[in-house]
Amino acid sequence: MSAGIWTEKGSRILKLADQLNAGVVWANTFNQFDATSPFGGFKESGYGREGGRAGLAAYLKGGF
Repeated sequence: MSAGIWTEKGSRILKLADQLNAGVVWANTFNQFDATSPFGGFKESGYGREGGRAGLAAYLKGGF
């Protein structure tokens, strides 16, 4: 499940996003992905994060 929040206040975005049960929350847009951003499911719909530094860390010795 995903969600989009439209508002001019950044603090409102963070507050609402924390209260949602969604795997992805967009701020002032919808269905836009950055290929370098970590991505993962919510609860049992995912096995951790993939993409970006978080996904790459599992394949490295000693981290970044």
